[in-house]
Amino acid sequence: MAVTSRQREGFTMPELEYVAQCESVTIVPLHRMDRLELVRGTVGPFRPPQKTNVPLWLAVMLKRTNRCRIVAPTWLSFEHLRDLCKREEQPDSLFTRLPFHYLEIAHIILTHAEDDLVDSQGIRRLLQDLREVRQSKTRGGMEMLNPLQLQMDNLSAAEINEIRPLFRHSFDMLRQLDLLASATEDSRQQQQQSQFGELSYSEMDDVIGSSYPL
Repeated sequence: MAVTSRQREGFTMPELEYVAQCESVTIVPLHRMDRLELVRGTVGPFRPPQKTNVPLWLAVMLKRTNRCRIVAPTWLSFEHLRDLCKREEQPDSLFTRLPFHYLEIAHIILTHAEDDLVDSQGIRRLLQDLREVRQSKTRGGMEMLNPLQLQMDNLSAAEINEIRPLFRHSFDMLRQLDLLASATEDSRQQQQQSQFGELSYSEMDDVIGSSYPL
């Protein structure tokens, strides 16, 4: 599928959340249900209170009809997010590894299953703090951009999406400057070679002798 010019500039949050809904989450069914045949496989059967894994979109659908409770991922707890924030704030620390769609998953769960989370308001606050700390580190990483690459490991989909437009334009400008510098250097060398080619042998000896006196 071809990528449009707008998509090259970045995706919207609803578009990222649409992709993230295919991620697997754990639920506790509240009613007995048979297996469900999905495009990507079979889920179930559902037998309360036995936990089972389902796509996030299905978990939201079952939650809306009061047929399940969504179990928060281990990283989506107040204690875990608090530790992550402290780790990210350490000087010269690297980006902590998180699920690639952690921001989208967190937003969907907080929107549709806030009552399944312990201290949801604290979780919201810590997610905002974590995002701001990582944004600051991302801006610092952009300063190390060179015409060849930008090395920042463990960024999430939403974080990559935020810097995509700036990175794309900055990278293009650096490449153009690098090509211009190379062209200028090639032109200077060709000019010097042309000047040497026009010198007589005696004149060339004088130039070399003045450059490397014995």
